Amino acid sequence: MWRQFGMIRFMALWMLLQLPGLPSIPAAAVADGERKTHFRMPTDSRPRGCPKDVSTDLSNYTVSIIIPWHMEKWEHLRDTMESLLHFTNDELVKEYIFVSDGNPNDRKTELKAMSPKVKVFASEKRMGLIRTKNFGAKKATAPVLMFMEGHCIVNRLWLEPLLQRLLRDPRALVMPALDYIPQTAWGEYHQGVPTMWRYEWNMNLIHTNPGNIIKFERTKPYESPGTSGGIFVMMRSWFEELEFFDEGMMEWGGDHAELSFKTWRCGGRIEVVPCSRIGHLFRDPEHRPYPVDVNRVVKNYDRLAQIWWKDHYSYFRRMKPESEGMKHKGLERVHESYANLQKKLNCKDHQWYMENVDFEMNWEKDRLCHPHWGPGHPDHCKNALSYGKFTIAQGDDMPPKLYMQALKKALASKRNRGPTRNASDEL
Repeated sequence: MWRQFGMIRFMALWMLLQLPGLPSIPAAAVADGERKTHFRMPTDSRPRGCPKDVSTDLSNYTVSIIIPWHMEKWEHLRDTMESLLHFTNDELVKEYIFVSDGNPNDRKTELKAMSPKVKVFASEKRMGLIRTKNFGAKKATAPVLMFMEGHCIVNRLWLEPLLQRLLRDPRALVMPALDYIPQTAWGEYHQGVPTMWRYEWNMNLIHTNPGNIIKFERTKPYESPGTSGGIFVMMRSWFEELEFFDEGMMEWGGDHAELSFKTWRCGGRIEVVPCSRIGHLFRDPEHRPYPVDVNRVVKNYDRLAQIWWKDHYSYFRRMKPESEGMKHKGLERVHESYANLQKKLNCKDHQWYMENVDFEMNWEKDRLCHPHWGPGHPDHCKNALSYGKFTIAQGDDMPPKLYMQALKKALASKRNRGPTRNASDEL
């Protein structure tokens, strides 16, 4: 009787797999009759208009999925991998690269048991996230890099929409829309709000959606001034041409900003694809599994500002006065590398970036305030801080009408310069 019930269950699974629009299940799961998974199945958070299957030939866009990790809970790391195996077309994945950054247990045995495509590299001493990412990218062999974090749940048909954008524009950095996993409830999964990523003048990463111009039901990819840095795809050749991350930045913080400015200013673009969804465990400092030295992060930001905001460095210093006097090793070499990159790729300056990519940053530079300065200081905030921001007071945000005017002007300028690389150019 039990054997008969097992066959019925297997046939039911086989019939379900024939239905259109359902996520693929790894072949190993079908062969065994079932594959036990620990992660809680997420709801389908894609907008209604997203396609339920993909017919594009992506065989030349196989992926190395790179997961650097430090002190992650095994539950999170395991479920991240299980969701990848469950919801990813195996033919598109060349390898899963786990880089253990100074962990007492690299989980090599457990991870390699999950898939023959898993590779595990381990450093006994902590390298830091930035160097770990570089290490993983240099070990990758597929034409596409996918940077992933070890506390995510991927959703249905998440990879193909990202690769379709690279097919259209090989110099794009393409991100999924991030859904929300609460830091105290790993089993929950909630649809994220539509957003773009951008940087304030203190180099903090924030969300933005002026006038709610990006709607929940939007299915078309849209541009973003920045990347969150941890979850995106990119052609390996383009990442190498941009010369990886500056390893003079230590441990954590700054790689996302550096890659954002490199990508946009040196001939690429950053996009968010609403039809690709990945749940991410958003954690505040108290819930991180490791401490972060805030002064070290500020030092990384100061190093970046001296390179990428060199003509606007004074704005950063006003918003990060604690950076005064910070010394940086090897900065001359980085200046030289940037000059060579600028010459090789005809990289634009930061004023171009503000006029063509981040219009809010351009607006805010003349309205900055610092919440810690008191009355009488020129950077004293006259009102409470604007919601979700740290360098602008309420009432000083860029009006949505002016944002749309700046956007239309930038799009007109692009069209006047000639055809784009066949990518999305409008909201």
